Amino acid sequence: GFVVKGRSGNYTTAEDVLICTAWKKISQDASIGSDQTVNTYWQHIKEYFDERNTSGHFRSSDSLRQCWST
Repeated sequence: GFVVKGRSGNYTTAEDVLICTAWKKISQDASIGSDQTVNTYWQHIKEYFDERNTSGHFRSSDSLRQCWST
């Protein structure tokens, strides 16, 4: 996984894959649209991620964005 500074530590491989899946799903979802702020965009990704994340780690939208940018 990516190395992420913070309390929860490194992302698992499953979390890495889930971030990619969430990004792809949200970026292609016409109902969400592309005219949203960066914060709103990543909040949608976090909601998708949270619904499917089974790692037991809390990940903030800022943490997800940081992990993605890595």
